[in-house]
Amino acid sequence: MRALAYDTTSSSLPDKKLLVCAAPRASSKRLARLLLGAGMGVPLEYFNDNSIQALTERWQIKKQDYLAHMYARRSANGVFASNIQFPQIQKWPHAHDFAALFEGATVIHLIRDNKLAQAASLATCMVTGRWGFEAATVTKNYSTWRLKLAARKAMQLIAEDEQLWQSWFRQRGIEPLVISTERVNRHDLTLINEIAGLLGVSADAASAQRMLDVDQGAYPGDPELKSRFRALIEELAARG
Repeated sequence: MRALAYDTTSSSLPDKKLLVCAAPRASSKRLARLLLGAGMGVPLEYFNDNSIQALTERWQIKKQDYLAHMYARRSANGVFASNIQFPQIQKWPHAHDFAALFEGATVIHLIRDNKLAQAASLATCMVTGRWGFEAATVTKNYSTWRLKLAARKAMQLIAEDEQLWQSWFRQRGIEPLVISTERVNRHDLTLINEIAGLLGVSADAASAQRMLDVDQGAYPGDPELKSRFRALIEELAARG
């Protein structure tokens, strides 16, 4: 959704802001696609390095002008929507942009109830370098030592991420709507309608249904490798 085709033109600030504060491997991209289909903004990880580079180069702007241009060129139906991962907040050089972004925004905290599956998915991505629907390759014979290292790192990152978001919300008096990956991955529009109601907008039901029907769902990853990781993570968790 970084392509030129998704750019819009708006002469005023968006009426609504929707921020999806996402844990890693929590189906935030699927949620973004469904929100796009429902007409609620043009959701994207705008503070992802790839997005920043692509959009600032196309718009020929500097980073300090990025937020204003996102509002003007990436709002739809009066809504600006963005997925955010906490490391992106830590890395962005203009902290005041996030203060402005969160002011008056509707905030979702997207988590994954099944921490075992989440850690296995994250560890698999870390080891393979595949984070989306890239063409599958033959599973390599990774050493147990390397897999255990990745498993521990994934478990640590997930725990730290949740703590960082909770602290961020608490310090700013934000009470987010907490939703789970498991709800995002259901094959119905109940969640999308709930978010529309929270925003005070009407979802485009027909378009949202078409997006739901063609969406590929959650990224499957490497099933064999994830199975190995699940066993390792269960072992590590049992040891404490």
